[in-house]
Amino acid sequence: MLTYIFKAKNSEGTLISGDMCADRRETVITALKQIGYYLLGVEKESKFLSFLRSNAALGNRVRVCEKAIFTHQLATLLRAGMQLNTALTTLAKQTENKYLASVIKQLHTDIEQSSSLSEAMAKHPKAFSRVYTAIVKAAEESGSLAETLSVLSKQLKLQASINTRIRGALVYPVFLLVVSAAVVGVLTTFVIPKFVELFVSTNQALPLPTKILVGTTDSLKNFWWAFVLIIVGIICFGLIVLRNERTRLSVDGLLLKLPVVGTLNRKLQLARFTRTLGSLLNGGVRIISAVNTTKGTTTNRAFAREIANIKEGILRGTTLAKVIGQQRYFSEISANMIAVGEDTGTLPEMLLEVADMYDQECESAISSMTSLLGPIMIVVLGLIIGFVVMAILLPIFETSTLVG
Repeated sequence: MLTYIFKAKNSEGTLISGDMCADRRETVITALKQIGYYLLGVEKESKFLSFLRSNAALGNRVRVCEKAIFTHQLATLLRAGMQLNTALTTLAKQTENKYLASVIKQLHTDIEQSSSLSEAMAKHPKAFSRVYTAIVKAAEESGSLAETLSVLSKQLKLQASINTRIRGALVYPVFLLVVSAAVVGVLTTFVIPKFVELFVSTNQALPLPTKILVGTTDSLKNFWWAFVLIIVGIICFGLIVLRNERTRLSVDGLLLKLPVVGTLNRKLQLARFTRTLGSLLNGGVRIISAVNTTKGTTTNRAFAREIANIKEGILRGTTLAKVIGQQRYFSEISANMIAVGEDTGTLPEMLLEVADMYDQECESAISSMTSLLGPIMIVVLGLIIGFVVMAILLPIFETSTLVG
């Protein structure tokens, strides 16, 4: 999709300028003429302006919680009988996020130009994901936009809650890591050099822990640039390697197999998959299209491949429960619950129940990780500082013994 800058006059003779995303110039001309605009000019956006726009957009983002609030408010206003355009105008005034407010205003403009809500949202992938847009499109086709938005807002709220818990779980360990780095930095920069000078002046043989600490300190002081280059090189090498599809697939598969983090990752992926699939089926989307859309819920290549396997299995005539039971990263209990849903004709509702189950398990797992990370970081911090203190005090004790 390219961005085109246009100038036109409306039926009242008012000069209007703006931009529109389209695959070609003729599409923009046709769309503007259909809404009664008299065109003065349509030009493709220059590369320089496109570069400025893309870099300016780097700071534009919509947090999950903000998207959840917008979705919930829009669903509430639509259920109350308010027209879509009026609801969007109201929400644009109330939204604190300036970028989201501008996006909502653009949605209003596009809808006035005969676009559907899903088509308007598709022009703003930074704010509305492909899955979000697909769910809205399915809701529009089935005539259940307000109800679907309500379900979608609950899903976003759960996702925001899990993200908050994960960030909260990492705050304390990261704080301890920063403190330990600061303490070790002060000791190695100011304290240890003074003691080294003292020990060297007395021609005293240094214990092994002290030699290790002194050698590490000297290396960091004299060759810090080499360590920086090594770290940057490792990061660049990792990014290059991960661009290879097979390597990325292996790494993503490993991330799903790790003892603690892998289990949590799998449950998060399963919760998103089942909730999105259930929401799409509730909206009237056919199961093949729904499964294909759920691939957008994950960035994990290994899990996305299993979703592709599920789609192929259904195309071959296999039931959803059976093909899910054949996958490596899907649990047996989820396959059994989905089989019950298929047998009783309540597949969408059962998928949402499976999602609720995994969401609860994720919250429990995150709570367990939170309770474990703190003590682990304290022990690590204690070992680091204990080694530094031991390396400093051992020569002093040996000197005192010799003097005594």
